[in-house]
Amino acid sequence: MTAVHDSLGLPALDGSNPIGFLAALGVLSCLDRAGVSPTLRWVDDLVPTAVLTGAASVDDVVAVIDADRTWWATKSVVFGWPKMPDVKADPAELHKWSLAVREAWLARPDVWCLADVRLWTALVAEGALAGKGNAKPTHLHFTAGQQQFLDMARQLARSVDGEHFRQALMGPWRYDSPLPSFGWDARGDRVYALRATDPSKERRLGVPGCDWLALLGLAFLPVAARRGRLHTTGCERSWKSAPFRWPLWSVPASPHAVAGLLGDQSLASGAEAVRKAAGDYRGRGVFAVMEVPIRRTEQGGYGSFGAPTELLRHAPPSAVHRS
Repeated sequence: MTAVHDSLGLPALDGSNPIGFLAALGVLSCLDRAGVSPTLRWVDDLVPTAVLTGAASVDDVVAVIDADRTWWATKSVVFGWPKMPDVKADPAELHKWSLAVREAWLARPDVWCLADVRLWTALVAEGALAGKGNAKPTHLHFTAGQQQFLDMARQLARSVDGEHFRQALMGPWRYDSPLPSFGWDARGDRVYALRATDPSKERRLGVPGCDWLALLGLAFLPVAARRGRLHTTGCERSWKSAPFRWPLWSVPASPHAVAGLLGDQSLASGAEAVRKAAGDYRGRGVFAVMEVPIRRTEQGGYGSFGAPTELLRHAPPSAVHRS
């Protein structure tokens, strides 16, 4: 593809909802791998929706995403590593897995294998271990029990299609698919709270195209091990109660610029650190910083997001400059 500079709105990707934000990052990464020069920004409105450059139409975006998905389904070492249903591996297996991802990149240093490396570094870090000695996954790992993260990702890679992606980008979200969901939709509890019957015994239905794109978006949120503890970009350290924070910006930003915004240390340092950095955020085109609590069950370790709030808000700069 060649670069297209016309703006394309994606009205179903709500930046105030974590899954919408992460899915927009996933779209950005897909377009980047397709050889265009995409940018992403957010509409400063009651519902901050995503706006892209890099594709002329929704049809173009859907085609790029679906072609990208085919590579992940057939050639990814992250998803293809044998006998790994989840990322919570024992240290020896984790090391072998990391070497396999690295060796694939060294053998073929293209955009696809680089994407594999980046996604791996967003899922788990060597040296950060949970209480039972297995690897500690990203703070955004919400699955447990029979929900096995990598198996769910593989099923999505095999099953999602263009219609799933079109619904994810343009809406309305119908919540009618039994395909796996990673639990990143902050509206999920509210959708099911309106049921006339108890939904606890039923399989939760979701928006699989959005879950797939959000999974790819995790690559913008790498993790690291420091003194045996896992640090996730945008999250505070505590595993059970750490909030997740992310900025919304009005200035069209390249993938590199987006990674720089998300890597700002203030996001993981606490609400007061974000407020102190308000001037810096304003200068970088950020009009809001969102915060959402992470909730985990005492038994089983299942995670979910609470209701998002605006931690920081101010008007965007009047002059818009491309990154």
